[in-house]
Amino acid sequence: MRSKRYSNSSDTFSYYLRNGAVVGAIKLLSLPLALSISVLLADWLGPKDYGIYAISWSLATIGAASISGGVSQYLTRHVAMLRTEGRYAEIRPAIMASIQSVALAACIFLLLLAIGSMLDAIPLSLSGQIIGTICLAAAFIGVMNIASAGLRGLERASEGQFYLLIMAPLASLVLLFCLMSISGTRMPWFVLVALAVGYGFGAVLSQLRVQRLTKDFGQSGPAYRRVYLLVAQSKGYIAYSILMIIGLQLNLILVGFLLQKEHVSYYHLADKAAQCVALPIGILELLMAARVVSLHSKGELEDLQKLYHMLSLAGIVAALMIAGFFYIWGEQIIDLLLGSLYASNVYPVLVLLLVAQLIRAAFGPVTVTLLMTGYQRYCVLSQLIGAVTLGMATWILVPYYGLLGAAMAACIGVLASYLPLAIGGYRTMGLRPLCF
Repeated sequence: MRSKRYSNSSDTFSYYLRNGAVVGAIKLLSLPLALSISVLLADWLGPKDYGIYAISWSLATIGAASISGGVSQYLTRHVAMLRTEGRYAEIRPAIMASIQSVALAACIFLLLLAIGSMLDAIPLSLSGQIIGTICLAAAFIGVMNIASAGLRGLERASEGQFYLLIMAPLASLVLLFCLMSISGTRMPWFVLVALAVGYGFGAVLSQLRVQRLTKDFGQSGPAYRRVYLLVAQSKGYIAYSILMIIGLQLNLILVGFLLQKEHVSYYHLADKAAQCVALPIGILELLMAARVVSLHSKGELEDLQKLYHMLSLAGIVAALMIAGFFYIWGEQIIDLLLGSLYASNVYPVLVLLLVAQLIRAAFGPVTVTLLMTGYQRYCVLSQLIGAVTLGMATWILVPYYGLLGAAMAACIGVLASYLPLAIGGYRTMGLRPLCF
């Protein structure tokens, strides 16, 4: 028997319009925060030290994705399945086991980061203080990723985004202002400390919210046995997450190797602005995750296809509007905020990165659809192909075209990574992206 809740297209549209507006508002509010932090740091540190900070924060982001990204993706699907099947008593132990896995992985990441620094495998010299701070920030972001995953599985995606995108950056910004007023020293390490503490504050609040929501669910089975089972079951998601974040940060790291630290800051700012184009698709993926699990588990493939096509169209229309805004007014905005030096270096790179994000948006929310239906092998393959293509293209193009070469490589890498996803979506569920 088909579920009336999901087959009614007007109700579905209303759900995504209403909840998408909430998540969109949170993300829009987060943009001034993120922009304020980037502008403040670019002005406070200068291009060279901002480049050092950008690489350090990229390492923290890679670490967070490595220690929690895959588990959080699996946890969203797992919680949604448990909720659909009425097995509420197993939800809280699964979330607690995920947090334990993050703690263990953070220790491994700390060791790998120290070894990488000693072997000069990182494009800057890291002190013990910076290594520890990067690891701490990665662990806090990882804990928030777990909380957000659990909330998404409970169809409370907006709450997870609030802690991750509003509370943590806001606390970081307040701490940055305090450091600026108290200390006259302008060092990337102080910035990393402020960000780590701010995200730690967000991690505590998000976990308290999860605990409050699940306190009446009960508990089934000892949590310590679930850590191994959770990691084993989410190994495909872990591989995908690590490859994804490497692909996202690979350009930035290679620019640090091949060019100067100043170029890293220019590319980092352009990439941050261009990611706004993918914002609508990101919002839709957050909201549709639990619903995709439910539709697929009930065998409602036709409704799943309709949902995918409807959200793909909404996502590409919104992405085109955002890209047009940055194309027309991006240079003037950068000049107004950071001056002509940043504008002349950032805007040409931004234009090409807008194209890369439009390519991504053209394929629709295919990634989350495959992840939430258990076809993560296509996601792993796509990220592997994309990362290899991106790395080779960057290494070849940057020596000839500089930052523009890195942006060209990003376009090539996105296309290479999304083609296997499109093939996987069509073969498994008959999903046809709008770009085909």
